[in-house]
Amino acid sequence: MTTEQSVALQNSLETMLSNISTGDDITEPLLEIHQFAKQFESTAPKQLIHYLERKSYTKALDYLKELNGN
Repeated sequence: MTTEQSVALQNSLETMLSNISTGDDITEPLLEIHQFAKQFESTAPKQLIHYLERKSYTKALDYLKELNGN
């Protein structure tokens, strides 16, 4: 998983969580998150995959922010 890919996943997670708080549709960002999880499963950190598989999206976002230095 490259830095660019992890930033894209972080953006999708942020969008989804923001949409939840505003009541907007989460379908598109949720699909992106699932695609990322499948695509990067073999190269992403195991902890991140664990969070995504368990749908612990806030924990996944926190993990990525730390990983990406945000």
